[in-house]
Amino acid sequence: MKSLAFFKPTLATTLAIVLAWLLSVRPAQAGYTVTLQQVGGNVVATGSGPINLTGLTFSQSGSVNPSIRGARVSPGASSFIYTGPTSSSVDSYSGATGPTSFGGWPFITYWTANSGSGDMVGISAGFWGVAISVPTGYVSGNALSDRATYSGTTLAQLHVTPGTYIWKWGKKANQNFTLKTLSAIPPATNITNISARASVQTGDGVTIAGFIVNGTDSKTVVLRGLGPTLTGAGVTGVLADPFLSLFDGSGNVLWNNNDWKDSQQAAIQATGLAPPNDLESAILRTLVPGNYTAILSGRNGTTGIGLVEGYDVATGAVAELTNVSTRGFVGTGKAVMIGGFITSGSTQVVVRGLGPTLTQFGVSGTLADPVVTLVDGNGNVVQTNDNWKNTQQAAIQATGLAPPNDLEAAILATVPAGNYTAILSGNGLGTGIGLVEVYKL
Repeated sequence: MKSLAFFKPTLATTLAIVLAWLLSVRPAQAGYTVTLQQVGGNVVATGSGPINLTGLTFSQSGSVNPSIRGARVSPGASSFIYTGPTSSSVDSYSGATGPTSFGGWPFITYWTANSGSGDMVGISAGFWGVAISVPTGYVSGNALSDRATYSGTTLAQLHVTPGTYIWKWGKKANQNFTLKTLSAIPPATNITNISARASVQTGDGVTIAGFIVNGTDSKTVVLRGLGPTLTGAGVTGVLADPFLSLFDGSGNVLWNNNDWKDSQQAAIQATGLAPPNDLESAILRTLVPGNYTAILSGRNGTTGIGLVEGYDVATGAVAELTNVSTRGFVGTGKAVMIGGFITSGSTQVVVRGLGPTLTQFGVSGTLADPVVTLVDGNGNVVQTNDNWKNTQQAAIQATGLAPPNDLEAAILATVPAGNYTAILSGNGLGTGIGLVEVYKL
């Protein structure tokens, strides 16, 4: 998938809310949540959310590593968990109330993570009270996310007990810190990576990729916005300088990026997913369950064919990408809209191609008669559809995902593990703004 360019904030907010409605996703959780999960032979910690510091008192600054101790409290000892990058500077605040431990003996044992990334965040609960640690210079209420991996260990070795532990320091939004320790295994079948290639225009014609994080865990993703790289695949008229933005389901901007080396360079390189061209965009975030929108545009109003991608880099978490959608301008030839996804096992999906429905959201110049085609990784056509009632009408209605307009397209299919492409085009070479969606049932 690829990136976004500059446009009016009011438009961005509206587009994000429209996609949220179309995907019917619940809002993200309030406050900061860290989830500990056994993933094979490792324990993985992921955290995400904003923290409202009102009511807390600054206590000290220092440098800490991602580490965990689930000790039972005793004088001079404490339970703590810090997740994020290695050796980061944090400011600590006291004043929260909540559990004094989330594990058992021996209290002298603690584990340092083998790797960590994102924003350093921590909780320390002990005999002398509770401290919340945030990155030095953190602005109250801003979104945070982090990750840490404890390799070759188990929850039992870390002396943490499965359960949910909540610390609070007020009644306002985001004045809570939650630790979830889970022992459940992740879903057997996931949609892991998603992408969308389209002709990126301006205004309503920017390319918008929406997706849902569903489950009990946070999900760490890398979002990329590509343009120049596509020339290597024989694509002409590419988006010269992509700009990418990530929004939550309420239309709030979580992150913007123009050139990927501008921020998070080391963390993105560590994932192995750095864009090939310095002018391309990338965002690394850990997201709580909810709906999200990535918008790809051209910097300074430029246009061209671009690609927006979403990579699941925490496939062991008890969370998954369930529904994905892409809205943008549908042209002809190589300018048709192409939505890609990868499944980790046999998956039943509904693929929809919408156009006329978008007019009810104030979108003009919509695709009048969408055609959607599902293609496997070998280029074989799995199924194609023009008007959804022409085939599978009863089966599609039974899913509750029938398109609102008879001219719109839909496919119900069960596909084995692999790479798939949903191609949205216009019947009779029609063009206009359209929406292609993939729902995992």
